[in-house]
Amino acid sequence: MKSVGSRELKNRLGRYLGLVRRGETIMVTDRGKTVAHLTPPRADQAPALNLDAALTQLEKEGHLRRGSGCFKPFKPIVKKGKPASRILLEERS
Repeated sequence: MKSVGSRELKNRLGRYLGLVRRGETIMVTDRGKTVAHLTPPRADQAPALNLDAALTQLEKEGHLRRGSGCFKPFKPIVKKGKPASRILLEERS
């Protein structure tokens, strides 16, 4: 098992991910203390849920409420007279 400091890991993340991809386990340290282990996924681990399934599960548990996904078209407000930016510039001079 290789050991790497957090700064070294940050600077060379791609290299260390390549080692993990090839099956190595990496121990991550911060100021000499172990804070994490990077290990390749096991074959028996359950596949990750897709986003829609995860959101549906959270909705069933009452943690979130999904919107309708429909937004009204934006209509800018048109006012007569000077623009606010012009009024501010005039007041500053």
